[in-house]
Amino acid sequence: MNRGASAIAAAWLALGAQGVAAPPVDPDWQEVPREQADLRLLTPRGRTALDLPGADWRHAQSGHFVIHFEQAIFARKVARMAEFFYTYIAADLAGAQDRVEGRSHIFIFRSEKDWKAFGAVAGDVPEWTFSQVSGPVMFLQQAADTSSSGDVLAHEMAHLVVNRFLERPPPLWLNEGLAEFYEEFAYSAFKGIKKSRRAQFRRLDRLFPVGPLLEASAYPQDAASVQAFYQTAKYMVGWLRLDRPADQFVPFLEDLSRGGIFRDAFAKHYNLPTTADVEGAFLKFAR
Repeated sequence: MNRGASAIAAAWLALGAQGVAAPPVDPDWQEVPREQADLRLLTPRGRTALDLPGADWRHAQSGHFVIHFEQAIFARKVARMAEFFYTYIAADLAGAQDRVEGRSHIFIFRSEKDWKAFGAVAGDVPEWTFSQVSGPVMFLQQAADTSSSGDVLAHEMAHLVVNRFLERPPPLWLNEGLAEFYEEFAYSAFKGIKKSRRAQFRRLDRLFPVGPLLEASAYPQDAASVQAFYQTAKYMVGWLRLDRPADQFVPFLEDLSRGGIFRDAFAKHYNLPTTADVEGAFLKFAR
């Protein structure tokens, strides 16, 4: 989903204040001229951003990402986080394979003015949107006055990295549940904070109905329902990771990313053939 995301400067200052050392800058970081940038995964939407009138992009590459930026300090931090999440998710999704060749792209817009200029040219960026991930490309607005924190950037990074490992995005609930899950645990790991996964899944107070969640192809309209949707989706992923056979999660995820029907996938991998079966087993975990 397009979500508010911040320039993570505040998060980095907080880390320093806590005495937590962030992982080192990826050793493959290298600033390059445009003609030497790895453009194999650049989408038409990414090309629109790259050719944005008036944009004075600089370009750098890390192991798996091309960063298009104006301010290098922030760009290096974004690349560092992206590479950490890539490694974390790749290890966590044991058996999943990176399916693409080439580097994903991250465009960093330094101001609201630049972001709106991109939105006007792209033509389909809602006014409330602060950042987007589309396929292998992230469009990130950097804003000093945002109240959002670095964990939202972690959410978007999770979308970007997961997109490399799946043929297509999984269903909406699973896509957002994965991003919420890794926002929680990959970002904590990045900060050097150890968390018990099970301890984070206490009683779910705001439950989105399981049947509509599994069938959803669009986000709810009101804020309370959106929050419940996200939380329930995160708990669904937590339930599958913690309470169901560990070796079935990646095959389940891959089946659904190929367009499989959720009832068939639950029946095949978890012996839960009906929505009622899924809901009953899940509620034992969530409630």
